Amino acid sequence: MIATIHRGLEMSARPLLLLPVATVLLGLSACSSSPASGPGPTASAPTSAAAATGTPGASAAAAATAADCPSATTLQTLVELPKGSSLTTVKCFKDWAAADPQGPTAGDGVYLFRYVTGTGWKYYDQGSGWDCKDLGLSEPAPFCISDPVTTTTKPVNSAATNATCPSAKTLESLVELPKGWTFGGVECVKDWAGADPQGPKAGDGAYLFHFVTGTGWKYYGDGSGYDCKDLGLTEPAPFCIS
Repeated sequence: MIATIHRGLEMSARPLLLLPVATVLLGLSACSSSPASGPGPTASAPTSAAAATGTPGASAAAAATAADCPSATTLQTLVELPKGSSLTTVKCFKDWAAADPQGPTAGDGVYLFRYVTGTGWKYYDQGSGWDCKDLGLSEPAPFCISDPVTTTTKPVNSAATNATCPSAKTLESLVELPKGWTFGGVECVKDWAGADPQGPKAGDGAYLFHFVTGTGWKYYGDGSGYDCKDLGLTEPAPFCIS
């Protein structure tokens, strides 16, 4: 009887011992199947991030290393033009560029720009009659006056000893006019001559020439509003203000 009771107690107590063990095993299984809570693998940086470490403005610096002749639109961004005015024809020589202004209040002469390595084109001055030597140029340019280099002594001819009023053709040989342009009437006072330009887009004012004894007629400038006193004239002239 006692043995029967003891066997019954063992059978009733066995499930009580197994249930906690099963519970623990299920808990461990659940923990092992869940993903790790730590940080994931580090993603590789995008290629654009590597590009962002390059030197900023590299393309702009590259563009500022070659003195290609700029457009009128490019040069207009460097100056403040009068209202309604714009730059048109651009003439370049080495690291210099000259642009003609057009508009209701266009000033005398042209706008002159200079190319600076590493910086680009910069405004230099406005006017006419610059000396090529002052600009560092040893050869003629369409926007400055260059004295001819005399290598041999030549006899002075009659054409270089008197200021006879020259023809339009003679004056055209002294300057480089825009394509399709010519000189119309020529008006002379003493040793000065003014020639009116004629062409598809004739500019403001006239081309002014000065007679130099021993050399002949030389280009002086183009524009309008010259002061006669500055030209050494004490009498009125059609190309200056007295």
